[in-house]
Amino acid sequence: MSPTDSDSQATQSGMTRREVILAGAAAPILGVSMQQTIAAETNAEAVGPILGHVDHSTAMIWYRPESAGEYKATLTHPETGAVQSATAKSSPDNDLCLSWRFDGLQADSNYTYEITHQGRPVANADNQQIKMAPKVDQPARTTLAMGSCASSTEFFDVWLQIAKNNIDGLMLLGDTPYIDSTRLEVNRLRHRQFLSIPTLAELGASTPVWGTWDDHDFGGNDTDGKVGNKETLRRVFREYRTQTEYGDGEHGVYTRFRRGPIEVFMIDPRYFSQTEPSPVDPDKPTCLGKTQWQWLQDGLRKSTAPFKVLATGMIWDDKKNSEKDDWGTYSHEREALFDFIGENQIRGVVLVGGDIHVSRHLKYPMKERIGYDLHQFIISPLHDRVIPSLNVPHPHLQWGVPLKNMFLTVTADTTGDEPTLDAHWIDRTGKVHRHVRITEV
Repeated sequence: MSPTDSDSQATQSGMTRREVILAGAAAPILGVSMQQTIAAETNAEAVGPILGHVDHSTAMIWYRPESAGEYKATLTHPETGAVQSATAKSSPDNDLCLSWRFDGLQADSNYTYEITHQGRPVANADNQQIKMAPKVDQPARTTLAMGSCASSTEFFDVWLQIAKNNIDGLMLLGDTPYIDSTRLEVNRLRHRQFLSIPTLAELGASTPVWGTWDDHDFGGNDTDGKVGNKETLRRVFREYRTQTEYGDGEHGVYTRFRRGPIEVFMIDPRYFSQTEPSPVDPDKPTCLGKTQWQWLQDGLRKSTAPFKVLATGMIWDDKKNSEKDDWGTYSHEREALFDFIGENQIRGVVLVGGDIHVSRHLKYPMKERIGYDLHQFIISPLHDRVIPSLNVPHPHLQWGVPLKNMFLTVTADTTGDEPTLDAHWIDRTGKVHRHVRITEV
C-alpha cells in the first residue's frame, strides 16, 4: 500500500504520537529520551508464551521473559505421564526472546506445558496446551485461520473471534505488525507490542502461529530486496517467530508446514525480489530468488497433502496501481509456476494473498492447463482501513468487497467420501461474508 492509503494515517488508527514517530521510515534519528523509552520497554512485562511450529511430531514454544537468565520448558502428556524438558538462555543479544523445540512427540494427542525459572513457574497463560496434528496419512479435518494488515492498538476482539472457530493454526500473512522502519530497536518494539495484545497472546498460548512478511514489516511501503539493513529485519523476525526454517538458513524467511490433509507454503515475496535475474527469465527481475524457487518446486513435487496452500502477503494478480509489489509485476515467475504445477500434475493447489485492504475470491479457469480450476483467496485487512480503489475488475473475479476487520478460515477435510476444502471470509462480529467449497483435488 502507499503511505496515503495505509499506515501513514496512523493518528486515525488510535496510535499515540510516540508510536507514529517510531513507525515512520523517514522519521528523524531517535533522540536520547526516545532511546531511553525503547530501552525501558525492552525490560517491560513478559510476553507470551506463544506456540510456534506444531505438526504431528514436533512442537515449538516461544516466550520473552522480563529478565535474562536460563529458563526451562516442560511438556507433559496427561494420559501417559511422559515428561520432556529443555532449557534455553535469555539474553539481551536476542532481545530476551526464547524458543524451545521438542521432537518425537505423539501424533494426534494433547500435551500441557510449563515454563519455569529457577524452579518457579513464570508463564501464566490460562491454557498452556499443545494439540499435535494427526499423522499425515490418516483421514482428518484441519482448520487454519489467516489474515494480514493488523492493528497493534485496536480491534483486539478480532483475535477472540478467530479463536471461536476452533482453529488448529494461525497464519500471519504480513503487515503483522506494521513497523515501517529498518532500525533494530523499532522493529523489536513493534513486534513486542503486537505479540503483547492480550487476546492474540491468549490465542497463541495454545494455537500454533506461523508468519511471513509483507512490505510494512519489511522496511516500508512497496519495499523489495534492495531495502537497507534487511539482515536486521530478518534477525528480529527470527527472534519473534518460532518456525522450523527461515528461508535457506541465512537468507529469507520462507517456511512450510503440514497439518493433516493440508500443507502450507509460507512464501517470502520480499527478501529476494529485484536482487537478481529471475530463474525462469534472466532478462527480468526475480521475486522469489533462485533458492526459494527451487525450494518451492521441490516441496510441491514431494508433497502428499491433498491440499497445498501457497500463501504470500502479495496478491497473485495485478493491483492496477503504481506500486510493483504484486504478482502482476512478476508474471513471468507466476506463469512458470503454473506451468510447473501442470507439468508435474500437482493437485489441490490454492493461492492466498493479502495486502490490498480488500477481500476477494478469484477462480481461474485452468482445467486444460493444470487439470482443475485454480482459486485465489485474498484476505485483508484485520484492521478497519479499507481501500475500495483496489477492488479492481478482473475477468475471473467471483466476489470482492472492501470489508473491515476480516480474517479467513480454511478447513481441509478428508474424513468423508471425497476431500473438501472450505474457505470462509469472516469479520470480527462473526458474520460470514463468503463461503467457497473446493472438491477438485
